[in-house]
Amino acid sequence: MKKTDYEKTGYLHSPFKLFHLTDHKMKSYDCHYHDFFKILLFYSGDVDYFIEGITYRLEPRDIVLIGAGDVHRPIIRSASPYERVILYVSSEFLTLYAGQDYSLETCFQKQKETAQPLPVLRTSSSSIDILFKSIKRLEASIHDQEYAAELYASTLLVQFLIQLNRCFLTDSFGYIETGTTNRKITEILHYINEHLDDDLSIETLSGKFFISRRYLMQIFKQETGCSIGKYVNAKRLFWAREKIRHGMSLTDACYSSGFQHYSTFTRSYYRMFQTTPGTLKKEL
Repeated sequence: MKKTDYEKTGYLHSPFKLFHLTDHKMKSYDCHYHDFFKILLFYSGDVDYFIEGITYRLEPRDIVLIGAGDVHRPIIRSASPYERVILYVSSEFLTLYAGQDYSLETCFQKQKETAQPLPVLRTSSSSIDILFKSIKRLEASIHDQEYAAELYASTLLVQFLIQLNRCFLTDSFGYIETGTTNRKITEILHYINEHLDDDLSIETLSGKFFISRRYLMQIFKQETGCSIGKYVNAKRLFWAREKIRHGMSLTDACYSSGFQHYSTFTRSYYRMFQTTPGTLKKEL
């Protein structure tokens, strides 16, 4: 990997964006993350997808679910045309349509036992046809100039997300690990995500997992594409943002996410999201 750390890429200034893309040449992508949710509908190509330390081999008609803050990248294995639809959806949009007993974010949930994502939805049921037909209608609506076009597109997106979550909750789905996965790194990622309010320094982690400081830094960057410090900082900030959105006070979000000083928290938050946690609280 050319870059030494992953980066945040893309900005979402609207509730959602949709792209239908086809690459006819091999490209190299660096690890990165977004502060919004990403859904990829895979049509064709010879592609693996790296998400949070694990590599998945994609098959046509797979749907890849990438949560806000999840480090990821596609790995293009040949020049076979790589066709996909990419849908970016803001957290605000998903929250807007949440109910007391349901959430459109359900399909992005983590495995409870490992805190790892369930990223690749794969099913042979007829519902997959419904999802791909639904995304075609949404794609067509993007260029609609008729009355209430924006509202119509939003309605189609909500319908798609409802069907996606129903498929996630009721149908057979699977994800296939195909790359070389370092089990020690998987354990460390799980530990970090479950202990964001604890001491997660390199010294502490190396002692916890009985590996040298130098080797830990080396294999972590090799397997995830990022440094431990940046990974921990990003995860803490995304965790704090979600807690604030769900009613937690700014002070509690700061210290519960592992920051020792409120001023450090607000500066880091601004660098990540280009706004302050106080502004987020006022907008709720």
